[in-house]
Amino acid sequence: MTIDGETATAPETVRPSSPRSFRLGPLYATVPLANLVVYAVWTVVPGFLLPVTVQHLTGSTDVTSLGIASTLGTIAATLGNPVFGQLSDRTRSRFGRRTPWMVACALAGAIMLLLQSAASSITMLGITYAGTSLIINGFQAAMTAVVPDRFPSAKLNVASALMGVGLNAGVLTGSLLFTFFPGFAGPSGYYLMAGLIAVTAFVFAVASPDADSRDLPREPFRLGQFLRNFWISPRKHPDFAWVFLARVLLMLGYFMLFSFFFFALQDWVGLSPEQAVTAGGTLFAVNGAASVVGGLVTVPLAHRYGRLKIFVTASGIGLALSLLIPLLMPSYSGMVIYALVGGLAFGVYMAVDTALINKVLPHAEDAAKDLGIMNMASAFPQVLAASLGAVLVNTVGYGGLFAASALIAAAGALAVLPVRKIR
Repeated sequence: MTIDGETATAPETVRPSSPRSFRLGPLYATVPLANLVVYAVWTVVPGFLLPVTVQHLTGSTDVTSLGIASTLGTIAATLGNPVFGQLSDRTRSRFGRRTPWMVACALAGAIMLLLQSAASSITMLGITYAGTSLIINGFQAAMTAVVPDRFPSAKLNVASALMGVGLNAGVLTGSLLFTFFPGFAGPSGYYLMAGLIAVTAFVFAVASPDADSRDLPREPFRLGQFLRNFWISPRKHPDFAWVFLARVLLMLGYFMLFSFFFFALQDWVGLSPEQAVTAGGTLFAVNGAASVVGGLVTVPLAHRYGRLKIFVTASGIGLALSLLIPLLMPSYSGMVIYALVGGLAFGVYMAVDTALINKVLPHAEDAAKDLGIMNMASAFPQVLAASLGAVLVNTVGYGGLFAASALIAAAGALAVLPVRKIR
């Protein structure tokens, strides 16, 4: 298969009806583009717009209010991935299984972003952010399932690299927005993200159309079975469980600081709110650029040696060490070094993450549902990060937050070692 439009037949385990063919060429552009926009939204909204809005509504760096709003959003995000993933698995339409949900969720998510921009209280902010998180995660669940649906097994490493490039580029794009255009730290930022997610969904649908899914087998809907599908036995599928745990710990270690980064620049480093917006954009840009470098270095090495676990372990240790830097250097320089080292480590992890997960999925025919459950390993830590982080900052300060984050990331580095199916 080549990237010039040659088609690939979807594996029967993924598409269990008659053989289908897909144009791989456009996916090499639309998959990273969609992931770029998703992670630009996840960088801009919770990383900048949410804390800026909290500070505007409360008049202070109110960690408790930010924690409440963030927790509501991340609870919704935790539910969004598996629910929408399973719904898209069951969808039968002339436009395929994933495209209808991507377009619908993008439009609904854009509307929720506009409502979030008009929030006049912490309660309303939390509710609208929860709606945004739920629906954008629906878009992400359907988009992520495109990888096992339409890329053959031999190309999963390539797909993983594309997803990782999109993720890192999205973080970088979202960060540079505030470095060069700090005026977007307000309602205009919400408007921009709403427009981007809506346009991206339509570009994906037109450039990379899915195959008609109406002739796929239809299983009768049973609520009990639907709910049981959210459980994957760790005894029957231990590799999936260990990868899930590793992702939970690594993401928790990362997001414990990320959730309060904007306020940490003010309360720990001593910057003004205006300085924190520009500095935060610069630091996120450094982090994103370092992630891209880490990913670009990792992909050919992982492909050459056929090993994934060693890179996950190395990335976890690197992330843990980076989180100790602001603790030892409570200054802007310390935050710059943290952003650089942590970005490299996170880029290494994300470069192999998609391939790692797709190799331990229990049921290929339920890819979106299983990926939705795995994506809970990204969303659920953010719930803990927002609530646990707020408790830590209010009780032991930002120093305790840094130390706890480092320990959790180190545990994530070790959790992947028992996986047997992957070297």
